[in-house]
Amino acid sequence: MNILSAWLIIVIYLALACPPWRNILHYLRKHSGDWSIVLLFLPYLLAVGFHPSITDVCRFLFCLALPTILLRIRPQHAKPFDIYQILAILALWIFIEPDLFVLLFDLIIPGIDFTHTLTGFSLLPEAKAMLVPGVDIPVRTMTVIVLSFFLFLIYYPVTNVGFTFYIGPKDIRYALIGLFAFIIVGLPIGYGIGFLRFNPTLPGFMHIAVRIIGGYLLVALLEEFFYRGIIQNLLSQRFGREWPALLLASFIFGLAHLNNTTKYFSVPNWPYVLMATVAGICYGWIWIKTKKVTVSAITHMLVNLIWYVLFR
Repeated sequence: MNILSAWLIIVIYLALACPPWRNILHYLRKHSGDWSIVLLFLPYLLAVGFHPSITDVCRFLFCLALPTILLRIRPQHAKPFDIYQILAILALWIFIEPDLFVLLFDLIIPGIDFTHTLTGFSLLPEAKAMLVPGVDIPVRTMTVIVLSFFLFLIYYPVTNVGFTFYIGPKDIRYALIGLFAFIIVGLPIGYGIGFLRFNPTLPGFMHIAVRIIGGYLLVALLEEFFYRGIIQNLLSQRFGREWPALLLASFIFGLAHLNNTTKYFSVPNWPYVLMATVAGICYGWIWIKTKKVTVSAITHMLVNLIWYVLFR
């Protein structure tokens, strides 16, 4: 059942890019209401062999309900990126990265060591499911991510997210232009602040293949959906202009890396924030040009791969 859990959540996630599957979900939601969101609890139940504690059940159901309720009570004609959408995004985000919010509270409220006090703090129970030998899926994180897809693609859809695998030569060209732009700008900045240090490795072919596929589907595409497809998209609709939204969304993306430790910098990792912000500008530009998060995710994955092979 553990393996079934991993494959179920991956299939649900990838199938959302297919219009026929979205139509089925639209029909399901129309006839059952928001209650159908509870189906996303199934992968976790499979991962724990249908033996969760009552506390864990309540925690998961609260996670599913909170952002759903916030979007449900949102006024129908509210402007994009209003308080309800912001709170829903934060509700999803804090379930994915509670340690980031603990760190932010620690920085905002000096004198109280939240990071030390709440070490290991988690809003959801941990559960992993094996996709293939050596590749585990973090079920709680993937559940929240898929919940984000359900809410912003099916239940309370946002236009122009661009979650599609119909990618043409023009899209690939923009992805490569964005990659080269980041290399030209990002390398000098990274070396200048001591964040990048050349340290190439030679992983095997299969290891690289796993990094490419896993890095695209389980890291880059998920982050691009959240930061470009939702946050930058809603900011663009709110401002009526692309570039202010691009810059603000890129900074938010950069700030999301504040809690990431790297070899030469501990948390709060401000150099990482700077590098991720610059990368976010490149990814956001690609999304503006293509309106496809699946394309900006290509560049995102390639940047991560170059980092892993040459600067890890």
